[in-house]
Amino acid sequence: MKLILKILDYCFLISAVLISTLFGIITLLWFPALLTQSFILNILVINLFIVLFFTPAILITVIFLVAKKYNGKNSKLLKILSYFLICALIFFHPAISRCYVIYEDYMDKNKPYNPIRPISEYNKFVENKTSETSHFPDVIPPNATNVELYRNYLFHGDVEEYLKFKIDDEYINNELKNYQYTTIITGDKYTGHPPRGRERDKDDIYYILGDSLEVHRGYSYGIVVNRKTHEIIYYYSYY
Repeated sequence: MKLILKILDYCFLISAVLISTLFGIITLLWFPALLTQSFILNILVINLFIVLFFTPAILITVIFLVAKKYNGKNSKLLKILSYFLICALIFFHPAISRCYVIYEDYMDKNKPYNPIRPISEYNKFVENKTSETSHFPDVIPPNATNVELYRNYLFHGDVEEYLKFKIDDEYINNELKNYQYTTIITGDKYTGHPPRGRERDKDDIYYILGDSLEVHRGYSYGIVVNRKTHEIIYYYSYY
């Protein structure tokens, strides 16, 4: 019976050490994603992982072996402590890994929203166009440059969406022929909410398709053209 208990004890210890080592190896395999350009910081991170994953296994092994050999007054207490530490070691690293996953998920969900969206999102935007954004092109012209998709939504209901890019005058002229405008006005006289970075630019011409501009609330949508910079902006704003 003592032999069986002794075997179980060592199996228990070995499993704890193997689990700790396994989590250490997995973490180090992920290590390239954590590397920085600083050699000193890389060394510090490596040492941190050694401390977190390998040192506890070594220390607990020493305590366990000492408890087995020690027959003094507190031998039972030392053995109980070694068992407790082995159990803690088994659950410690999975708990850390789980906490890290929860933290990463939280950070992903709560990181600041960047209103300048990836161009890859434009296809989804086109699929959900409304009457106010129907003038946005279905496809971004292949010869367009400096393309920028901006979508900003504020908590109190403000909306600002625009697609901006540079392109030749022929494309711009053809686009302007496709619509009938309620107003054509220069940027310095436009009373609505201009696209980001276009505050009252007199070189901007607003071809307004629809608007309802009041003192505190309003909306406007249409096309902005700047002949000097060869830019065209399809915009919609509600504020």
